[in-house]
Amino acid sequence: MAVQMDYKKLSLKAGIEIHRRLATKEKLFCSCKSYITSKPHTKQIKRKLRPVVGETGKFDIATKFEMEKDRIFIYNIYPKHVCLVDTDSEPPHSLNKEALETALKICLLLNCEIPNEIHIMRKIITDGSAISGFQRTMLCGINGWFEFNGKKVEIASVNLEEESAGIIQKKDGEVLYRLDRQGIPLVEISTKVLEDFTLDEIKKIARKIGMILKSTGKVQGGIGSIRQDVNISIKNGQRVEIKGVQDLKLVSKVIELEIKRQLELIKRGRKVTEDVRRALPNGTTSYMRPLPGAARMYPESDLEPVRIDESFVNAIEKQLPETIDEKKQRFEKMNLSKELVDEISKSGYSDLFEKIVDKFDIEPRIVANVLVNTLKDLERREKIDVKKLNENDFMELFSLLSKKKIAKESIPEILKYKTKYEMKIADIFKKLGLETLSKKQLEKIVDDIIKKNKGKDKKLIIGIVMSKVRGKASAKDVIELIGKKI
Repeated sequence: MAVQMDYKKLSLKAGIEIHRRLATKEKLFCSCKSYITSKPHTKQIKRKLRPVVGETGKFDIATKFEMEKDRIFIYNIYPKHVCLVDTDSEPPHSLNKEALETALKICLLLNCEIPNEIHIMRKIITDGSAISGFQRTMLCGINGWFEFNGKKVEIASVNLEEESAGIIQKKDGEVLYRLDRQGIPLVEISTKVLEDFTLDEIKKIARKIGMILKSTGKVQGGIGSIRQDVNISIKNGQRVEIKGVQDLKLVSKVIELEIKRQLELIKRGRKVTEDVRRALPNGTTSYMRPLPGAARMYPESDLEPVRIDESFVNAIEKQLPETIDEKKQRFEKMNLSKELVDEISKSGYSDLFEKIVDKFDIEPRIVANVLVNTLKDLERREKIDVKKLNENDFMELFSLLSKKKIAKESIPEILKYKTKYEMKIADIFKKLGLETLSKKQLEKIVDDIIKKNKGKDKKLIIGIVMSKVRGKASAKDVIELIGKKI
């Protein structure tokens, strides 16, 4: 439980930054594949990095700090995922239009002001996470906002930028990176200072921003695809940026422990420095480097500014997706449990769910359960790759269910078989012998089992019948029929 503190008395100032990789076909400035590969690397590059002066004509303190470590950086190269642009051996290609449109959609969903021109900047980075020694970034929106618990959450900026290289290991003055991650489009959303919000609300604000991003349908999932940074300062302390809070549940704890850390330093009469710190799994942090400033930025020399016409923004505005919160409001009217509403709304199956419910006479609860719980069970317990199932598979499945040709109890077995063999759903249920029993067939089975188990408990008989007809008759039909006969 969080320790009670008077945050107003402490003059607590907290802000969050959400980083999320976009699910585009290509990287931000080249035509390489925009996802992390599972294939092995084929080559390696070794480099050392040195800082350059930024737009202010000065060296940035954080880049100088990293340079003084005098490390060697090794980069793994992956075919089709890394090219000469990634290794800074060729000028960048034109800005990825798909990524830009997605970033502008996010800006509009957050009520941001969009500039007339987007200027691509270079951010100097010498810790090895950018092989060129800089990361390309651009400001796409400012002064946004959204409502949370009746209060206004203000957005400082939305940036579109290149994802960094993925670190693999550090050893004896060398750092190994994978270069397939570098250059994947990434959005960074920064809030203004979150005043008058509790630590729990700040955590929920981060979650809501994540949901808004997910509403676009253009964000990647999986470990590391979304990261939270937290900026914190208190009275007599300094601003500290805590990077890499992977789990939203940790946001509140990270803020609380950073406040305690700064208070302890102040109590001992020690100076609190402006730092970048790394979030650890237990909520504590470790020092990374001094807090960088404006000195690390300078304009991209190989690409012109991107002109943003009003007609272009208007066209994007007409294509704005429905937010997950808006979906929830509609799904709540479908007699689904709160948990199912939440799960199906934020799943990647929400559009398919509505399409199935609109087309077939099936209870929404049954459809949602299959798309959420059945698929989860197949993944976790059976280790089935459910991504092999496509929209046509589900439409065929629920068409058969609506015509009562299969029972809903047979669905897991049919889907499991479908992921392993290239067959139509209609052929699978016949091959597995899962055709729905007729009323006469089911009644005969029930009569035989009741006769053989005369005088036995009703629940026991239901269990025996279900084991006999599993996948061929619904539990509801079995229970109703036995209820009439006993």
